[in-house]
Amino acid sequence: MQWEMTISAKGQVTIPKDMRELLGLRPGDQLICSMIDGQIVMTPKNVDFNDLAGFLGRAPNGPATLEGIDQSVLKAAGANVTDVKDDTVPGVAA
Repeated sequence: MQWEMTISAKGQVTIPKDMRELLGLRPGDQLICSMIDGQIVMTPKNVDFNDLAGFLGRAPNGPATLEGIDQSVLKAAGANVTDVKDDTVPGVAA
C-alpha cells in the first residue's frame, strides 16, 4: 500500500485516516522514524515487531530469532557509540 502526504510549512505531516485505522494508531501514539537505504521507515511504538514479520521480504540468511535480533541491535549500537571517525572533537560523546 502507498499513501501520499504533504509536508506543511511547519514541517508537519498528517497520516491519512485509512492508514491510521489500518495500523490502529490513536492520538498520542508515538512513531519511530528510521532511514533505511535512503527511505523513511516509520514504525508505531505500539506495534509488536513479531506482527511485522515478512514486511520487508525474506531474510537473506533465513528467519531471525529474537536473541539474534537483540545481538545485532547491541552490536550496531555499540559500533555507533565507539565510532568516532565523524566526531569533531575526538573522545567527546555527543
